[in-house]
Amino acid sequence: MIELNYTILIQMVIFIALVLILNKVLYQPIFRILDERKRLVEGGLEEAKSLSEEAQKMLQEYEAKLIEARQNAVKIVNEAKIAAQEEQKKALAEARKEFEESLAKLREQLEKEKEEARKKLHQTVNYLAILIAEKMLGRKLEDRV
Repeated sequence: MIELNYTILIQMVIFIALVLILNKVLYQPIFRILDERKRLVEGGLEEAKSLSEEAQKMLQEYEAKLIEARQNAVKIVNEAKIAAQEEQKKALAEARKEFEESLAKLREQLEKEKEEARKKLHQTVNYLAILIAEKMLGRKLEDRV
């Protein structure tokens, strides 16, 4: 049977003292280290989450800027094509105008030369007609031409 005497009381005091000493020397530092570790891990997780959100935001901004840059590039290329087409049209119109002016001048010059040739031919025909007539008649005719 179990006897109740003062040894139980001493054992209880020793046990309580041991629990208090272990709490002060071992458990509180361990709990403090565990709490610090938990705080560091949670802080690291929060920082990682924050960095992840920031990276996601930066990625979205980058993609938006990339899309905008592509749109601007397409716009610039289209504007350059339109400007080149307009330049081509202007150059073609100017070349056509110059060609038509040259053609008109050439036609005018040909017309003048044709008229001059016609006049010379008319004069030559008249002169030859008078010569033929003089030879046939055997006398000199008056110049009426």
